[in-house]
Amino acid sequence: MKTYVVAALIALAACVPAHADCKGEVDQAFAKLRGSKGFRLETTIVHEQQGTLHMTVDYELPDRMHQRVSLGDSQSKMETIAIGSKVWSNQGQGWNEVPANFAEVISRQLKETVAEPSKSKLDYECLGEATFEGKSYLAYKATLPAVAEEKAKGEAEKVGAAPNVQTLYVDKETGLPARNVVTKGDGSDKRLFDGTFSTPSDITIKAPG
Repeated sequence: MKTYVVAALIALAACVPAHADCKGEVDQAFAKLRGSKGFRLETTIVHEQQGTLHMTVDYELPDRMHQRVSLGDSQSKMETIAIGSKVWSNQGQGWNEVPANFAEVISRQLKETVAEPSKSKLDYECLGEATFEGKSYLAYKATLPAVAEEKAKGEAEKVGAAPNVQTLYVDKETGLPARNVVTKGDGSDKRLFDGTFSTPSDITIKAPG
């Protein structure tokens, strides 16, 4: 469970603004998202070892999160709720409060990746208007560095290995982030991460009763 929660927050961190030529435009989109009451991020993550992970995370700003995770075609879900400094998990056998040391990690990362402006240093390229799945957006592209796990395995050092590519799509009408897609950098356009942002008006996160 810890792996999935941390992965969710890292994934969100990959979505937030970068310090580059397009920083102003991307930063504005995410500042507007943080200015809302709450938002939802629905993602599909493809991992070579763990398979396909489906994740829906509701954020009620500034410090509430409800995450639901399922693997492959499984109907069972693992859930996590964070409110302030407290975190609860449900692995299918009822809710239990998470130990304080782990709850502290989740609460801190939730604050750093959601409530506060990004500290990311990715370089984004402005792509202008781009059509994605039949809709026109403002698009931004960044080359992602190798993750720590890949570096540990030496995969980042493979000859000819191309870094993954992130493309962020911003809704032209609302100015909010709409889609965040990470593809393999080998030209295959295989999606490794596919995230959809939305701002439902009924997001309410409460402690499990």
